[in-house]
Amino acid sequence: MNQQDKHLYEFEGFVLDAGNRILLKDGVNVRLTPKAFETLLLLVQNSVQVIEKEQFLKEVWRGSFVEEGSLAQNIHELRKALGDNSSEPRYIETIPKRGYRFVAQVRVSAAKSEQMGLIGTTDETTVIEKHTFARVISHELEDEELPSEVVPAPSIDVEKLALPAVSRQLKLNRLLAALVVILLLAGAFVFFYLNRAPAAPAPSSRGKSTLVRLTNNKTIDVGPVWSPDGKKIAFSSNRDGKNEIYVMDVDGSNVRRLTDNLSDDVGPRWSPDGRKILFDSDRDGNREAYVMDADGSNQTRLTNHNAFDSATSWSPDGSKIAFASNRDKNNPNNFDLYNFDIYIMNADGSGVKRIVDDPEYDAEPVWSPDGRKILFVTGRSGNFDVYEMNPDGTGQRNLTADNDKADGAPAWSLDSRSIAFDRKFEAKDQIYVMDAGGKNLKRVTDKSANYSHASWSPDGSKLLFQTDRDGNMEIYVMSVDGELFQLTDDRADDLSPAWSPDGSKIAFSSNRDGKQHIYVMNADGSSPVEITHSHAEDTEPTWSPDGKRIAFTRSKDGNNEIYLMNADGSGQTALTSGPAVNSSPKWSSDGRILFISRREGRRGIYVMGDDGTNVTMLAQVRVSQADWSPDAKKIAFNGILEEIEGLTIYVMDSDGRNLRMIARLPNSAFVPCWSSDGASIAFDMEMLPKSNIFQVDLDGGNFRRLTAGPKHDERPAFSPDGSKLAFQSNRDGNYEIYVMNLR
Repeated sequence: MNQQDKHLYEFEGFVLDAGNRILLKDGVNVRLTPKAFETLLLLVQNSVQVIEKEQFLKEVWRGSFVEEGSLAQNIHELRKALGDNSSEPRYIETIPKRGYRFVAQVRVSAAKSEQMGLIGTTDETTVIEKHTFARVISHELEDEELPSEVVPAPSIDVEKLALPAVSRQLKLNRLLAALVVILLLAGAFVFFYLNRAPAAPAPSSRGKSTLVRLTNNKTIDVGPVWSPDGKKIAFSSNRDGKNEIYVMDVDGSNVRRLTDNLSDDVGPRWSPDGRKILFDSDRDGNREAYVMDADGSNQTRLTNHNAFDSATSWSPDGSKIAFASNRDKNNPNNFDLYNFDIYIMNADGSGVKRIVDDPEYDAEPVWSPDGRKILFVTGRSGNFDVYEMNPDGTGQRNLTADNDKADGAPAWSLDSRSIAFDRKFEAKDQIYVMDAGGKNLKRVTDKSANYSHASWSPDGSKLLFQTDRDGNMEIYVMSVDGELFQLTDDRADDLSPAWSPDGSKIAFSSNRDGKQHIYVMNADGSSPVEITHSHAEDTEPTWSPDGKRIAFTRSKDGNNEIYLMNADGSGQTALTSGPAVNSSPKWSSDGRILFISRREGRRGIYVMGDDGTNVTMLAQVRVSQADWSPDAKKIAFNGILEEIEGLTIYVMDSDGRNLRMIARLPNSAFVPCWSSDGASIAFDMEMLPKSNIFQVDLDGGNFRRLTAGPKHDERPAFSPDGSKLAFQSNRDGNYEIYVMNLR
């Protein structure tokens, strides 16, 4: 690789500064390990060309013996940093059995660009153009990469991109000059940050709850809903006497009243474009549907009937409104307050049409964002349940029929894949989340108070709701996972949490001092202490059964080995040695250490004593992670052993026998982790462009989602008593350690 390269490489908002060895995204530094940076540099220097695996190993790991797994890890890291994926690559394409190539358009600064053999050179700017190519996907699992899905793809034709006009070159020169200054400042900051003195351990808890209170009044604040752009929240409150419609910023600030009447105005609902708000009002003597502009102006009555009309949802295109009414029940002067039907009307109130006609309560219609379904609540089954139907009223189906509790207030996530709703549980309203279709049910609130009327954030990661946990109804927001606690809060990446056997501490790795090293903190996130200080990368800690020692993976000069140390970091000793890659140790309850190795020429699952002796291969399989059951009688791992698409979870006896697949999963699964009772297995599963943590019982049943973060939730770890789940997530920008309560 050309170590004298001083070029700036630009692609889709990224700038790679070869001279200062910095990658920026929209001016913000993107953290990469040195080897990952060199891998990316080699790719962009040879854009659109296939780089053979041997060339990567020769140029990135010069003079070091390294296996292809290290290259795959670098590619995996780069794809995460770039927001890329292997099935539909925007940047890095896998060429099966050969290598990789960079497929995005790259612009290179003028200096010495001709010496690099690039195409399309001008005096100031070099453009590396995309060309037509066919993407071939192999169904054979390659050692260097475990694909998330295997899907044949057609040839891709990309038009040539025109060179920039000469008239723009002066602006480009000025931009590059300014950019160099910014990069130098960024480089100085990164140098200072990576070489700063270690911070003193935090003396108290650093845990941070995702449950945030947005309103604080002695009155009642209810019915919160997120604006489509995620910048505002509308709600109802009686803080000024009668119930009125208010709007505030998402942090609870800048509260402003939109309606001002001697009547009650309730139930705000944003239009899909965020320009209007639908609401109910009794200002004309009975409950009717109204609409107004988002600033409160142009308040207009949409329904005009002496019955009770309540509008709850816009169609996705904003052209229609779904509402509930008892207008067609009983005589005109004696309406049944519980016998509602569901209607559709145009956005101006015209064209009213009934689509649900049933003698029981049918109300609270909510259109799915994709327009395919409408949810509603009905009492026709002898209990209040959440139903779905087609927009014309056909195909009505009960989604919550397996429970005798009262359900209501359904709400769609913006991607139409998840539903939140209220359920009466032990005499209190609780918020539940399930998949569209009714599966994967999960309660996300506790039993201490009433929680109801959830509204999803546009990115699907948070729930807005009302609760009386402080004595009166106020508005709160929290993670969709429930009340989640962030244990670490650092600009670095904190990874691979591991509980101590007594549950009092968590070991993890972090690069907050430059390289990934092992840290130990209290289970509440307080007092983190760095216990390894090597010149290598130390990751994947695992505790001995007595809690006195920690095994971990050390990566140095492109090779991985298993090391052992005391719980305070002293007495570090290598348990494995040699040219083979050894990684991912897991300590069993009977004192053995499970690990992954390629010492027999192919990846396999191995076990050894806690002193590194008696190494035994249990299975030679295409595997990336494995874990012991709590009783050390079984081993779970992820891999591909059958003609299926993607990685799935397998279980075998601890001697390698009785291998079986747990379940056919919809996407690739990683890092299996046994529950504390040994009855189920958790894992992180790709849901491009994110990954969440799921759980499945050993018989393949009760498949359920545990987290619902907007980015990557990974590496689950159950607390010894099974009450908590720790995991790493980059939901707030970089990887931190989180803990959620499971019961």
